[in-house]
Amino acid sequence: EALRDRVLATATGSKLKKENELREVGEGPPHTDCTLRLFGRPESEIRVTLYRDSAAWCPYCQKVWMLFEEKKIPYKIAKINMRSYGDKPDWFLKKIPSGLLPVVEIDGQIITESLDIMQILDKMYVDHGPQMVPIEGPERELAVQHLKLERKLFSDWCGLVFRPSGLFGMGDSSKKSFVKTLTTVDQELGSRPGPWFLGGDDPSLVDLQYISHVERMLASALYWKGLRIRNSGEFPNIDRWLDAFELRPSYQATKSDYYTHVRDIPPQYGDGYFDVGPEVTMARETIEGGCWRLPLSVDEDSLEPLTAPFNAGEEAARLEAAFKLVNNHLAVAEFAARGCGEPGKKRFQAPLADPYATPNEKYVPEVDALLRKLVQTLVDD
Repeated sequence: EALRDRVLATATGSKLKKENELREVGEGPPHTDCTLRLFGRPESEIRVTLYRDSAAWCPYCQKVWMLFEEKKIPYKIAKINMRSYGDKPDWFLKKIPSGLLPVVEIDGQIITESLDIMQILDKMYVDHGPQMVPIEGPERELAVQHLKLERKLFSDWCGLVFRPSGLFGMGDSSKKSFVKTLTTVDQELGSRPGPWFLGGDDPSLVDLQYISHVERMLASALYWKGLRIRNSGEFPNIDRWLDAFELRPSYQATKSDYYTHVRDIPPQYGDGYFDVGPEVTMARETIEGGCWRLPLSVDEDSLEPLTAPFNAGEEAARLEAAFKLVNNHLAVAEFAARGCGEPGKKRFQAPLADPYATPNEKYVPEVDALLRKLVQTLVDD
């Protein structure tokens, strides 16, 4: 309690506590822990429940989640495991026998497929937030063309990352094809005023369709192929587009880091294949943590940029970590003690996924004591 009080007495601790309190009543900024979002409206107005993955690693859930936030549609959230990480509850499989995510339930009706969901929600909630889908005319045709280009980019990304270079004598053709399509995307972004595909002040459904996989391309192309996309100087309009997204709370809440993505991509898509060369070696050293030394030296020019919207400063980062630990220390201690406990009898595709593992309770107090010391260090440093 004394450690918690010390953390809460700081400006960062006070701010995070207030955000937690707002989250409990469906308000405040978006966050992965939210289960209710009201945007100042009564809970009686909620017609929609979003079923998304528990860890916030699913790219298809991410884009739907962002649409809810951009349009400020009141909704409830239920979190469901992806198959790679654990079992899905029986009650969910009764609703959705396929188990696929994301899903929305609107007035009791089940809807799947992220693109369909986004279009239906945009049409239902025309008086909420920006219009995401052009209704007709040249703008709609342009949106359709951009969506086709997104599928081409996705296909070229899969050909680049999930097949070994030189397969059947292809050499660098997969990389050339990916870069060519990415260059076309960059040119399309540069053809309109502002950062967005369709212009205007807000992202459209087209932008949401792209962002979740482009985010994963940044990490995976660099990690497995040594291909730097962001801040390489080759794709200035994509850089501008990413900068614009990072200013939006909907993206700040849903964005993951490179390390997370190179670990969450294989269970969902299959293993990536490494190229050989100094670029790949440097990328692996950076992303896997081989070069991590305190104090970390990261900024906007790093291989994984730490941009201003995500950089509250070293002190705020320390205190946020302390806040998380004092509020979850027992759960963290029990999770850590699973390392000397019993593995679960049922295994899942993700290598580190073991939801049925049991901790060795003998070590929980010792781990908890170490965590308390860590919090004290974070607060005192």
